[in-house]
Amino acid sequence: MLAPRNRRKAGAAGLVAVLAAAAVFSAMVIRDEEQLHFNNAIWLDRSWVYGSQIDGRLNELSGQMVDNRIGAVYAYVSSLGVNNRWSGDPQGDISFMDSRDKVRDFANALKGRSDQIELLAWIEIWTHLDTQDGYRLDEADLHQNIADFCRLLVEQLGFDGVLLDVKPMFSGNNDFIRLIRRVRSELGLETPIAVTVTADLTPPDPRLKDVPLIAPGTMWSADFKKRVMVSADEVVLLMYQSYRQDRQDYANWVAYHVETYVKLLETATDVMVSIPNYGGASSAHNPQIETMAAALDGVAKGLGRLDEDLRTLLTGVAIYSDVQLSETDWNVFREKWLLR
Repeated sequence: MLAPRNRRKAGAAGLVAVLAAAAVFSAMVIRDEEQLHFNNAIWLDRSWVYGSQIDGRLNELSGQMVDNRIGAVYAYVSSLGVNNRWSGDPQGDISFMDSRDKVRDFANALKGRSDQIELLAWIEIWTHLDTQDGYRLDEADLHQNIADFCRLLVEQLGFDGVLLDVKPMFSGNNDFIRLIRRVRSELGLETPIAVTVTADLTPPDPRLKDVPLIAPGTMWSADFKKRVMVSADEVVLLMYQSYRQDRQDYANWVAYHVETYVKLLETATDVMVSIPNYGGASSAHNPQIETMAAALDGVAKGLGRLDEDLRTLLTGVAIYSDVQLSETDWNVFREKWLLR
């Protein structure tokens, strides 16, 4: 079994040959291989998995993923409802078991276009939907339900692993660690388990501005961060909904997370930085501030704060978008990340 950080690098070897044949990327291909980033990812929402007439979109996307060194996909599959049933459509009205064939078809269609893509099933788990006491992540039956569902997705529906998106998640939650371990015991050691990481909203970093809306100290402890990284194969840092209203401050906030998590890394866990490319303005998310370009500037700044050896520990970035990326979007990604 390959160590988690090497898993995508091994699969990415095939991408090198494909990319070398593409003239538009010839200048990038001749660079030293250690400088190239094959381990990036992209999120695909409900419309991709449950949509119809996806062949044309998937063909275009698969080409874009090869061209832009995207080695993994986080594809939305389901949310766990208040009745502990898994939803199976974009609106959450249909049982997953009634629509799982569509999910299997999507997984087969995407993987049929490239055997280099690692496909993770993104599942959404809300911790506070229990109508009895408002909190349910401490229930052993719930953990088993989630673990069984993960096994179904991997063994029967064609996914390579799972991405557990558990929220809200506060520091020191031992139930979260136990859940990851329960899923691990069900899937085994060779199936990748990724988890989303709640961002530190008010870290005590003098380079960052205060956020009046959020209480000081709203963040995970260093110990809890380490425990999560030890438990999972991959952690995905969610670098949006920061409440920040200044581009430079936002970039510094992203840099803080890159620097912090890489310095805490003591295992072979992959560290992915999820960068935003979506609208939907709110008090937490200013789409004019939290842009792909600003986030990538923050990633680069964070890497710049690390020594040469530590920089190599960052696995890559994951693009979170609510629309299919335009060529302009991909150009930003290439210029700010692949060609930096």
